[in-house]
Amino acid sequence: MELADWFATPATLPDGYPLPRADANGCALREGQRVCLAVLPDALVHDLPADDVARLREVEGTPLAILGFDAYGHVGFGEHGPWFCVRPTEVVALPE
Repeated sequence: MELADWFATPATLPDGYPLPRADANGCALREGQRVCLAVLPDALVHDLPADDVARLREVEGTPLAILGFDAYGHVGFGEHGPWFCVRPTEVVALPE
């Protein structure tokens, strides 16, 4: 699923984008693949209300399926639509 279905794609991307679809270990990532987000990135929880941070902390360290990738190459998660995105290098692919 392309997250562009939910988010507008910019006319031009900054240098270095889109990010490579590879995890923290350099393994290729694909939609539907199960990965682990060992630690929530500070950029994800910065300035969020405490209840939102608590909800995100519940998925920390648990297997998550990749919903898709946005135009910047960020990995998106959610069940019926996007919930949050992180950089591909912030996840680790799980064995299949």
